[in-house]
Amino acid sequence: MSQKFKVRKLREQKPEDLLKDLEKLKGELIQLRTVKVSAGNAQKLGRIGLVRKRIAKYLTVINEQRRNQVKTATKSSGKLPVDLRGKKTRAIRQRLTRSERAQKTQRQWKRINNFPLRKFALKE
Repeated sequence: MSQKFKVRKLREQKPEDLLKDLEKLKGELIQLRTVKVSAGNAQKLGRIGLVRKRIAKYLTVINEQRRNQVKTATKSSGKLPVDLRGKKTRAIRQRLTRSERAQKTQRQWKRINNFPLRKFALKE
């Protein structure tokens, strides 16, 4: 296990295979933790961190695949689910859109049409 773990290989796998491997890793983590409690050897204790990181990589790939599936499924409707939209800040999210900002009330239209900007001729 001295080889570095490649996430690239995970992305090529099917979701079912990923979930099976994830369950195996979780089982291994449970075994390592029981060895830790029963004062096992140090080699196995060092492996806990590696297994946890590997689990995190599996979960990341699974979540990426799910997000991509949802994106392709909702592409035609044009509306993304809330958790897939850009986070930004609350103020930016609640800001008016360009078209909403450009809209004017009846009263504003009357004022613009009836009282246009005056043009002054300056003497020199």
